Amino acid sequence: MQLKELRILAKSLGIIRYSKLRKAELEWLVLKRQRGQSIPLKHLLPQLILKQLTQKPAWEWERVELSALSCKCLEALSYIMGIPKSGKKEEKIQRLLDMAEVRLAIKDFSFKEDWEEFKVEAQSLANKYLGRDLKALCKKVKQFAPSNKYGMASALLGWKKNCNARGQRFVQEMRTARKQIKQQENQQVVQQLAA
Repeated sequence: MQLKELRILAKSLGIIRYSKLRKAELEWLVLKRQRGQSIPLKHLLPQLILKQLTQKPAWEWERVELSALSCKCLEALSYIMGIPKSGKKEEKIQRLLDMAEVRLAIKDFSFKEDWEEFKVEAQSLANKYLGRDLKALCKKVKQFAPSNKYGMASALLGWKKNCNARGQRFVQEMRTARKQIKQQENQQVVQQLAA
């Protein structure tokens, strides 16, 4: 395969920063990408890294992966996770990592709509952790909570529910917007063909 063809293939696979690579190195990157194997993050488009991150649990994210994302991608990830998007890049990364740590800590617990079930769930979360640990978790996600363990556990469960709801609402809005854009494009094509 010629170098020019190889570069076109690399670009179609979302590989970037390949102009200074030798042909053998570029072939290696393309082959690994085609097989679905991981390649160095510096050679991937931020959008592809974002897609990879959204396909695995938040607590498996690493600072290196988040650092490879652009600010816009970090904002999108924050919207998807239902947390605030403001701040500098490092603040966004730290907020996402803190959120992931808290989600890992409370992943076995969920917000229940039934009051009796919710009390049991909050009590079991309160029993699992010490008060200072729950307080640290609340501080990480900037969640105000009363000073007792049950109140902190309830606040964390409510935070998780609200974040999930905001994230799902954002994803649904984006899907709707994408559908509308596709419909408009299709209508324009039909109008051009009809003219």
